[in-house]
Amino acid sequence: MRPPADGWPGPALFDAGAASSALFTDPRLTGRLARRPERPVVWLLSDDKAGHVNQLRGLGERLEALRGARLVWISCRRHRVSWWQALAARPPCIEAPAPDLVIGAGSGTHPLLLACRGFREALTVVLMRPGFPSRWVDLKVIPEHDRPAARGDILATQGALTAVQPNPRLSAARRGLVLLGGHSPHFHWHDDSILEQLITLLNEYPDWRWTVTSSRRTPAPLVARLGDLSAPNLRFHHHDDTPVDWLPRQLRAHRVAWVSPDSVSMLYESLTAGVPTGTLDLATTGKARVAGGIRTLQGRGQIRGWRDRAALMGAATPRPPHLWEANRVAHWLIDRYEEARL
Repeated sequence: MRPPADGWPGPALFDAGAASSALFTDPRLTGRLARRPERPVVWLLSDDKAGHVNQLRGLGERLEALRGARLVWISCRRHRVSWWQALAARPPCIEAPAPDLVIGAGSGTHPLLLACRGFREALTVVLMRPGFPSRWVDLKVIPEHDRPAARGDILATQGALTAVQPNPRLSAARRGLVLLGGHSPHFHWHDDSILEQLITLLNEYPDWRWTVTSSRRTPAPLVARLGDLSAPNLRFHHHDDTPVDWLPRQLRAHRVAWVSPDSVSMLYESLTAGVPTGTLDLATTGKARVAGGIRTLQGRGQIRGWRDRAALMGAATPRPPHLWEANRVAHWLIDRYEEARL
């Protein structure tokens, strides 16, 4: 499964955009559309936000690989439902095979996800701690830093899912990757501090080649300063110039990665690739959820802090413990799907 950069499926996937979302029908009256029972139909509900598309893409690819799932990408923006339709479990009329699994990522998909409860034979899945009573959907996939309850219908994950897959081997080249986020509710962002840490890496490890990239949250003044940096061992890539497969390719080519701690998605992408990963130093705002998750990763030895950079950069640095949450979640959903069919 390989959606293009805008998050929408290519010609190999079912296009559910042709039907009008203004028409509503009762799925119990229309019946189930014909499909092969051995290939579950999975609806991926998207709010078109890059991070949520990335989660769905990673999970969808594993469901396709492990169970031959037929993936249907559906935008909640193109198929809008009101809250009364959501509460009444009245899905819009969508020209697509009826689902076996309906998976929503992002709060913007929640009304459509709840409406899809009208497909009585389908399992509904939410990829976050929901803002509604959790019993309203069948299965919940919740990051452990949100402290989910220990129940059979909940799977706790280490961070958000990603579309990155583990690298078969660690690059031997002395190449370091620096991934920068920006302002966040969880950390005090300081351009000068980030730039100082980058320059420290350049000076302490001059025989390494460094690749640096920004993100949509990186402040424009810092982006400009990064573009003006002149060092023989540094190359800066503006985030607008990086295609959708840029980061996975870079993670295969680099030996270590340094990530600003606000960039949780990039942090877990690096860990999933199996690249030794460190976090740059930023003060927390006092909100414990994300910072606590990072401390947990440090306690497990999965990442290093800025003060431990010598250990991370050392020649004998081992690869971090295996982490492939999209694969683990896919296996869990397949097991739940098989149990529901019995």
